[in-house]
Amino acid sequence: MTRSKTFKSGNSQAVRIPQEFQLPYGEVEITRRGLELVITPIIKQDGGAIFDALAAVEGPIYREQPTGEQEREPIL
Repeated sequence: MTRSKTFKSGNSQAVRIPQEFQLPYGEVEITRRGLELVITPIIKQDGGAIFDALAAVEGPIYREQPTGEQEREPIL
């Protein structure tokens, strides 16, 4: 278990993150789970990558819904 210290930074409380736990991201999300604080890096997605993935899909990406009435077997 690694320990660290908290300190005051302006009007906020900050915590020193040891070298082996440093995050390569600039923004994080902090949530509370009981007494634990969970720090999760926010990974920003490039919107262009989503459009590129959709453009690579061949054929229709949805199933056409039937229009009009369905044919049914007569009940005898």
